[in-house]
Amino acid sequence: MKAPAVLAPGILVLLFTLMQKSNGECKEALVKSKMNVNMQYQLPNFTAETPIQNVVSHKHHIYLGAINYLYVLNDKDLQKVAEYKTGPVLEHPDCFPCQNCSHKANLSGGVWKDNINMALLVDTYYDDQLISCGSVHRGTCQRHVLPPDNTANIQSEVHCMYSPQADEEPSQCPDCVVSALGTKVLLSEKDRFINFFVGNTINSSYLPDHSLHSISVRRLKETQDGFKFLTDQSYIDVLPEFRDSYPIKYVHAFESNHFIYFLTVQRETLDAQTFHTRIIRFCSVDSGLHSYMEMPLECILTEKRRKRSTREEVFNILQAAYVSKPGTQLAKQIGANLNDDILYGVFAQSKPDSVEPMNRSAVCAFPVKYVNEFFNKIVNKNNVRCLQHFYGPNHDHCFNRTLLRNSSGCEVRSDEYRTEFTTALQRVDLFMGQFNQVLLTSISTFIKGDLTIANLGTSEGRFMQVVVSRSGSLTPHVNFLLDSHPVSPEAIVEHPLNQNGYTLVVTGKKITKIPLNGLGCEHFQSCSQCLSAPSFVQCGWCHDKCVRLEECPGGTWTQETCLPTIYKVFPTSAPLEGGTTLTICGWDFGFKRNNKFDLKKTKVLLGNESCTLTLSESTINMLKCTVGPAMNEHFNMSIVISNSRGTVHYSTFSYVDPIIKSISPSYGPKTGGTLLTLTGKHLNSGNSRHISIGGKTCTLKSVSDSILECYTPAQSTPTEFPIKLKIDLANREMNSFIYREDPVVYEIHPTKSFVRHVSIALIRR
Repeated sequence: MKAPAVLAPGILVLLFTLMQKSNGECKEALVKSKMNVNMQYQLPNFTAETPIQNVVSHKHHIYLGAINYLYVLNDKDLQKVAEYKTGPVLEHPDCFPCQNCSHKANLSGGVWKDNINMALLVDTYYDDQLISCGSVHRGTCQRHVLPPDNTANIQSEVHCMYSPQADEEPSQCPDCVVSALGTKVLLSEKDRFINFFVGNTINSSYLPDHSLHSISVRRLKETQDGFKFLTDQSYIDVLPEFRDSYPIKYVHAFESNHFIYFLTVQRETLDAQTFHTRIIRFCSVDSGLHSYMEMPLECILTEKRRKRSTREEVFNILQAAYVSKPGTQLAKQIGANLNDDILYGVFAQSKPDSVEPMNRSAVCAFPVKYVNEFFNKIVNKNNVRCLQHFYGPNHDHCFNRTLLRNSSGCEVRSDEYRTEFTTALQRVDLFMGQFNQVLLTSISTFIKGDLTIANLGTSEGRFMQVVVSRSGSLTPHVNFLLDSHPVSPEAIVEHPLNQNGYTLVVTGKKITKIPLNGLGCEHFQSCSQCLSAPSFVQCGWCHDKCVRLEECPGGTWTQETCLPTIYKVFPTSAPLEGGTTLTICGWDFGFKRNNKFDLKKTKVLLGNESCTLTLSESTINMLKCTVGPAMNEHFNMSIVISNSRGTVHYSTFSYVDPIIKSISPSYGPKTGGTLLTLTGKHLNSGNSRHISIGGKTCTLKSVSDSILECYTPAQSTPTEFPIKLKIDLANREMNSFIYREDPVVYEIHPTKSFVRHVSIALIRR
């Protein structure tokens, strides 16, 4: 089912990549030939009662963490098979986490709060279990044991992961895991233990003696009733005096080889107003976080300008990230191996001195091995400094340190400590500015053959799939409006190597299952768009439609060359003398399967005469050619375009003989400015027309087939001059125009009158 044909804001940039070259002359044809981005699809989906925060998959089920609910869906059609209510929860200062406080509902201090799901994880080491951490109960977690015979059952065995110790300080609550202001939790199995790596946004609402930490590592107890810190240095906190002025947003967390990584958005320095993105790294076995390091990441767009200068745009705010392997083609382009982890990120430019993103995005790929190499370079005091937001500018750690470390490993010398690199690791936008009017909010990737494909989501709820490549800026082969809510950064890709592979995309309360092999071919409206789609989509051209092979019974299905389509031609006539530049609008001019624009086998004929192509001004949507002369007038001639696929005809062109029949008036003042009317036939033929009187231009006012109007130029003396008309290479000459002396006014009579209308006589001698 198709939606109304209205293009969404910000998407036009993705579609009109050829518009600049055509200068808008063939804009209408370009719109008609581009992909239909208003298609609607019937896709498996589920809508929750409240907004969805997190999603994980396990075996044949999808688990959703939403406000006040956990849901279990089957992975085939996203039908709900179970739900578990987690809130609202009554909280009271005298209640411990996980304690039922309903009996205190009428006491002062009790508050009902929604339970926002902040983390949702699956652990398979001890038992198959779903671990859910919410915004209530001081950020503690629950574990739902999943029975082997029914992994959808999240209700029968639920345990609170909180076990207070009698001698435990409030600030040492290892069971208080997540912050309601924002969190990222990474679960990792190491040496028969389960470790939780947590990054939390905290502010002054969390008191200094509160138990939540900015960065921490904790171990799941073997009793599974809570966590423990391994040392008193297993966490780092932003100092209380900086928590409001220096917020840290944890955007993504991942593990690669022996390291744990967090991606954050924060101010460039304690005193700065500007924000940037950082990558944090420390060893996965480093329970004391001694190997902790930070470094800025920048996604940039460079534009070469005249005089060899280069303009550089920085997209400073990370919106979403995803880590996966590259396809063969991309791996070669970025110098990576097929088994290397690649960090893909969508970045936006922020408003000045703000963390709020604008509708300007870029996509960058950082091979993780290059991130490590950058960390491992020999550093000096000019680009390494102490982490002042954790220690303050006057802490011992910030003085008398060598600030040199063996950052390639996890051994830390006694004179080394947690450090911050000030030099940013840069990568260039893979799509070369294609998304500079769109706010991208989500990314995931998968491999098809040699290609790397990105799933992208936008703040407008639009979903796209596009080949990732540095060899050329490719437009999305899937692009449709999924929902009115922004696409969530939480994305899952399942079974990418299978024909039934899919991605799960969250928008507000809704989750949708989208196939990785594309959404058919109907949205490609031109042959060139159809054949430009990646080969795994399996689209071809058949009977003026883009379809898959099985949808073209008995027809000619091609994936190689396109037959041109003519939409409009202008001008529609030319003078017999020729010299007129003909503009032919349409699509599929000079297109081949290899996505190259080639006009070598393209010819344009007017009847039997050749129209010489101007290659430098022709595009896939516009041909420009110069018509030759003709002996006689011809009407409704066929314009014929041929290429290796065949020929197309368009019968609206005429050779005409422009004629001037009369002029009016025949005289005027020598100062010029007289509106001169030329009457005749075929006066609007060709590209351009120029009227001159006495070698000076008569400025055109209006043009039609039978009338030309122009303002006469001034002449120095009263005399008679012929009128000359030039239309492209055609020259016509007409009766003379007589210049007379300018009129002179000597007297106005009468000189005064009533308010009402009265005739005034101009007396001339």
